[in-house]
Amino acid sequence: MKHIYFLSVLLLLLAGVQTAQAQKVTLYKTNGETIRCDVSELDSIVFDEKEPSAEESHEWIDLGLPSGTLWATCNIGSDNPEQYGDYFAWGETEPKDFYDTSNYKFNRGSGMMTKYCTIGSFGSNGKTDGLTELLPEDDAATANWGSDWQMPSLAQVEELLDTFFTSSKWTNLNDFYGTMITSKKNGNWIFLPASGFVSGNSIYRRDSFGSCWSRSLREDAPRDAYDWAHMWSGIFWGADRRYTGENVRPVRVGKIQRVLVSEIILSESSVSLLPEETKSLAATVLPADAYYPDVTWESSDEMVASVSSEGLIAAFFPGTCTITCRAIDGSGVCAECQVTVEEPDYQE
Repeated sequence: MKHIYFLSVLLLLLAGVQTAQAQKVTLYKTNGETIRCDVSELDSIVFDEKEPSAEESHEWIDLGLPSGTLWATCNIGSDNPEQYGDYFAWGETEPKDFYDTSNYKFNRGSGMMTKYCTIGSFGSNGKTDGLTELLPEDDAATANWGSDWQMPSLAQVEELLDTFFTSSKWTNLNDFYGTMITSKKNGNWIFLPASGFVSGNSIYRRDSFGSCWSRSLREDAPRDAYDWAHMWSGIFWGADRRYTGENVRPVRVGKIQRVLVSEIILSESSVSLLPEETKSLAATVLPADAYYPDVTWESSDEMVASVSSEGLIAAFFPGTCTITCRAIDGSGVCAECQVTVEEPDYQE
């Protein structure tokens, strides 16, 4: 908190100029109210800098992802990117000394789940509740950092690890091993320390492996929840037993709004080719200021015709197929071209 006293000095000077006549001071508030009082009634005026809330005290990075998701710079329980932070069982909001089914919050004997269960055979007394993502009261990020934060969904993890948007590299930061994920859009990065995981009361694979929870349940096997792991050979998402102790890397609930693709217009809606002929398609992406205007191309039958990443169609065998041009920004927008490869005419 910073204190600024220059106005108090000014008021004291004003008071000293005319000691015989009481000096008045008027404060004008933004809501239209005014406050008047004698200078002699004031001791000092102090400007208080606003103390950051729990939500504001944690930093985030914009990695330029299409969804606008903002990722925290460090794990819960750490003050900088390379620190390991705390370990949590999935759905628990406090770290503990021992991680096992015996003391897992939502376990009731033989691994039967009392909450977050989609299949009766995994639920206590056959119970299912259909919950597939953590509620705020069971989200370690929300519970520890406030309502502006939550654990990432599986979809947010998949976007983070998508090589269209980011690159990852096993590296060393301030003598700590881990994975650096760097945005291909703006060059910003986050670092994931190789903090290992906890089973029982032991930390395993520290300095060679790291893992973090998502907030998403594995619906077809609800004793597990989705997480993401990284090591020297790469980074990937998977699933693990809910009672395992893993790190939590929060995301901001509020996102940056991106301009998404609204339409893709192809230069041709249908094409007829002979085997071994080629045809180039051009794609116009709208609006012109779409944040991620990049597209992917795919063929419904590559035995008939294939398409390159630049939209070049190559015909092979007679038949029909569909060439699809798809936006990669998560908007779901696509455009199609019907391709017919005709039988060649061998008559002279």
